[in-house]
Amino acid sequence: MVVATGLILVFGVLVLLYLLITLEGIIFTSVDRRKKGAPAPKKEAAPAPVKAAAPKAPVVEAGIPGEVVAAIAAAIACMDGGEHYTLRSVKRTRVSGRSAWGQAGVVAYTEPF
Repeated sequence: MVVATGLILVFGVLVLLYLLITLEGIIFTSVDRRKKGAPAPKKEAAPAPVKAAAPKAPVVEAGIPGEVVAAIAAAIACMDGGEHYTLRSVKRTRVSGRSAWGQAGVVAYTEPF
């Protein structure tokens, strides 16, 4: 009798959790659809931003391909639209025995809890 009651109780709670999660999914989906369907509020006309002087070309260490510099510059520009960060120089790091992936593994497995 105790085993049957325990099993019924456990599966009953699991069914209730399933229904609760499904209901939350339906609610959040309808809220997202409603937000997408609503027109975006119009912004007031702002004065044209003043363009800053063009940034200088980054200082690049010999041996680094232009494609790598372009990829790094693009990643930095994507961080905030190119407004706050500027690539000033690109240079190789000095390797001390381990690759970057190896060093990342050491850090991941030896950090304190």
